[in-house]
Order: sequence, then C-alpha cells, then structure tokens
Amino acid sequence: LRVLKHLAIMGGLRNFVPLSSGELAKMLGISQQSASKKILELIDNGIIERRLGAKKPLIKITKKGLGLLQKEYAEYQRMFEALKKLSVKGVVISGMGEGRYYLTLKGYKDQLKRKLRFSPYEGTLNLRISPGESSKLNILKESSGITIDGFQDGERTFGPGKCFPAKIRNMDCAVIVPNRSHYSDVVEVISKDYLREKLKLRDGDEVEVEIRL
Repeated sequence: LRVLKHLAIMGGLRNFVPLSSGELAKMLGISQQSASKKILELIDNGIIERRLGAKKPLIKITKKGLGLLQKEYAEYQRMFEALKKLSVKGVVISGMGEGRYYLTLKGYKDQLKRKLRFSPYEGTLNLRISPGESSKLNILKESSGITIDGFQDGERTFGPGKCFPAKIRNMDCAVIVPNRSHYSDVVEVISKDYLREKLKLRDGDEVEVEIRL
C-alpha cells in the first residue's frame, strides 16, 4: 500500500506517471532491488500496470489497486469517526441544585439556546461516573467543545465552560463541562426536556450518554 499511496499522490490514479525503481527505492527507504521486486509483485497481482516511457517506465494504478486504496481509506474514516464520539456510562444521582440555579441565569441561558439551538430545561441530569470511566472525563476536558463564555452580573463573575452535543436513548441533549467544578466524577446533562421525567429515571439507574466531540 505504501507504493500505491506514493503513486496516487503523483497522479497515478488517473494517468501513467514516470517512476523508476531507483526513485521508488529512495521514496520508501529501501534498496533498488527490493523496489524492483515490489513493482513486479504489484504488476503480477494486477494492482498496477507498466508501460515503457521515453526515459523512465510509466506506471498507473489499476481498478484493483484503486479498490485497495478505497478500502484503506474507508478503514481510516471509521477510525477517525470513532474519535469524534465518546460513550460514557454513569449512575443517576441527585445534585445540590446548582445546575438549576445556573440555568436560570440569562448570561448562560441565552448562550446555550443560541449555540445548542434549544432552550434548556432549568435543571441538570447528574450522572456519577465509575472509576473505570474516569479517563473519558479527561478526554472531555481536553476536547474543545462549544465554548460557553463567562460573564459578570452585577458584582459577581460567572466562569466560562464548554458543552458537547449528546444523546441519551436517541433524545437530543448536551453535556456541560464547567472550567471549574465541585465534581470530579460527575457528568452534567442538559436538555430541552426534564430528562428524569421524560426517560422515567430514578437515582441509581444506569444511563449511557453518546457524546459528540
């Protein structure tokens, strides 16, 4: 596949491109003999085709070779798509009412409505994460997310944070990550609905959140 990638970058998917075994050897960091062997193997397997050129051999990737590259590309796509999502499991717990208070503040509420495109219910669903899932909280903290700006209301300053679009049982919601929090093992979830009631949740119920990074 390394040979095919180099050929594709050179334009070998559409056209015959000039490439000697010596040039390929330098690209791959191998001997010219090994490069010649690789070219012959690819020709024998119908992955590339070769013609004589005026000064150098001309090589083009065949349909079979294109299929191999497309398969490799699809696998990389799946890998990187997986990095854009995070699944976190936690147990429903009762909070101290802080989330409800902050979500009544215009400075936060207006931003969340504008950036998440829903007006959040004034309260959070709190999920305690097991120690085995704690590394996922670090991923959230390190990810950029959607910025929620801090603001000043009178003499009091309210800090910034970020949020991430998410789903619980196919219901749209969002995970809130304050820059400063009293909790180190709790995920706070907001939604346009009262999630406890909508999903019939009680303290102790296990919930899985699919978070989009």
